[in-house]
Formats: sequence, C-alpha cells, structure tokens
Amino acid sequence: GMLYGSVKWLLAEGLIEEAPRRAPTKEDERRKYYRLTTDGRQLVRAEAARLEAAVSLARARKVLARRS
Repeated sequence: GMLYGSVKWLLAEGLIEEAPRRAPTKEDERRKYYRLTTDGRQLVRAEAARLEAAVSLARARKVLARRS
C-alpha cells in the first residue's frame, strides 16, 4: 500500500529514521517505530507555517469563518 511507500520515501529523504525498538509483545513483534529527524522536524514546522498562512488568508478573504 501507500503507507509503506510513504515510509520508504520519508526514510530515503532523511525525514524520518527508525527509532529504537521497544520491548516487543506477542501482538507486535514485527512492528517498527519511526521518529522525525532534525530535517523532518524543520519540514513539518515549515509546512505548518505555510498552512497557517493559507488559513489566515482564507479568513481575511472571508472564505473561511473566524474561530468562535
């Protein structure tokens, strides 16, 4: 599926990395854990700022209602 392709791409781009394994349980022996890298965190912050600006613009143009 699409999820594993996305994880593979994020790993290749250096935006996430495999996190240390947690103590496995019988239900999740094959489970892998990932965390954001420094570059990944910077990208998330930049994307959040971009989305925040888009929402502000939409509110200013009265396309999106103001928060109540």
